[in-house]
Amino acid sequence: MKKSSYSSLLLIGMLLTFFISNQVFSQESNVITGKVFPVGMRTPMRGVTVQIEGIPSSKVVTDGDGFFSLKTKSFPTTLVFTYNKYKSQAVVVKKAGDITVYMAPASAEKNDYGQEVGMRVSLNPESRDGILMLSSSDKRFKYWFDNRVYFDGAFYFGDNTYQGQDNKIGNGVNIRRMRFAMKTIIWGHWGGEIDFDFGNNAVDIKDAYIRYLGKNWQLKAGNFREPMSIETMTTSRYITFLERPYATEQSPSRHMGIDYKMFFNHLFFEGGVFSSVIANDLIRDQNKKQGTNAGWSVTGRIAWAPIKKDKMVLHFGLSGSYRVPKIPELGDPVNSFRYGENAETEINRKKYIDTDWIENSKNKTILGLEAAYAVNNFRIQGEYITTTIHRDADKVPAGEDVAKLGGFYVMGAWLINNADYYYNMADAEFSQIDFRNINKGAMEVALRYSYMDANSFKDGELKPWLPGGSGEVFTAGFSYYFNYNVKFMINYSYANHDRWADGKGKYKTFDVDADGNDITPTGKGGIDFSTLQARLLIAF
Repeated sequence: MKKSSYSSLLLIGMLLTFFISNQVFSQESNVITGKVFPVGMRTPMRGVTVQIEGIPSSKVVTDGDGFFSLKTKSFPTTLVFTYNKYKSQAVVVKKAGDITVYMAPASAEKNDYGQEVGMRVSLNPESRDGILMLSSSDKRFKYWFDNRVYFDGAFYFGDNTYQGQDNKIGNGVNIRRMRFAMKTIIWGHWGGEIDFDFGNNAVDIKDAYIRYLGKNWQLKAGNFREPMSIETMTTSRYITFLERPYATEQSPSRHMGIDYKMFFNHLFFEGGVFSSVIANDLIRDQNKKQGTNAGWSVTGRIAWAPIKKDKMVLHFGLSGSYRVPKIPELGDPVNSFRYGENAETEINRKKYIDTDWIENSKNKTILGLEAAYAVNNFRIQGEYITTTIHRDADKVPAGEDVAKLGGFYVMGAWLINNADYYYNMADAEFSQIDFRNINKGAMEVALRYSYMDANSFKDGELKPWLPGGSGEVFTAGFSYYFNYNVKFMINYSYANHDRWADGKGKYKTFDVDADGNDITPTGKGGIDFSTLQARLLIAF
């Protein structure tokens, strides 16, 4: 081939390369990108239609971030933005690049405060496993209810007569819980909850908080339960027995505070700083008249699931709380702690194990250990919790400056048919059971042993200086799950208490002679009784 031919081919190749490059560059330079927001806000608008004026085939729709991208053949070009209940908007674009568009409502509606509404979102109603939920198409706005009614009944039997006093327990029925709660997620990350309980013929504020949700973390502030104990943190809808065991009542309840939670595939942590219960007249009055501090506590829980597979989990947990005395109820002493709890039943309101107020207290430390294993429809679980109360040594008798309480429980459960246990790593707990066929019910049987000791002894003494009492409870349970929302439960339990579990001296727990000497054989004192209790539960 001649040299001139090579030169001609080279020239043609260069021209072709230039032409193709120019076309590619031209196409890239004709791309328009941008984001769409409501007027005055930075919340992305999803589902906005964007097209070149007069060219329907150019239509694109914004994504969850309000982002769009389209190509045009020439500039200037006019883009038309349309969205339901918003004014259509035409924007002239003179060159390729990124633009930001703000859309105004179609009509200037105002809210109750006279301010024009800047963002409207259509909500889609649906029932999710029997729970009413309203949510936007992009899931950035959600509103749902968490309502519950527990109807309980209990029958007690046993011989507890000492010195002519009959410690009878009244049988009965009640509405154990009647909860009304509403929860929300707004703007994609912000959330909140209000929760009231009308059970036991009283009104009680349970949860009232604000939270910010990340991908695998959460920051929460308000009134809610302090993070301690897998059994305590599990909602009452999902606990295996009607009532929680004696030992877990050492765990703190709901208080005002701020809390941080994070979780990964096998690891969970939650901790926070807390103060008093939701402000009431008593707290305000004591602060005003006496300058009483509300008190504070630091509580945290960590959990590790070294085995976490579908239908199989091994769980270990550690939790702790450091606490100083908080504002007491009206008439109760300041700088005091107390443990007192019903005998794993609520219709019987007698508190046999009760330390009364431990005065001149400086601080309290609670430590909890937990472990659980579940595979398919079998589960075992246990916890050990101990409490140490430090008192002002200058104000109490020698040897009574430290009080120690502690207890534990172990349990096993078996879902006989049609369901498996489900473990939620986001809360490090077992939650709603996993039905294999929702059209069939599921049955569960369970056994539990629990023990609690609230006595504190001095070295070498047989009588405790702090006679809070001790007791053990054996419980057998059966539950029938009609579906995700309705459950029937029946428990039989036998409670065995020592002679110091006398409800702060209210009840006779042993026999004495004419001189007042204890003549009850070892192991025979104390109030022992059996309980047969049942519950019908609905959650909606």
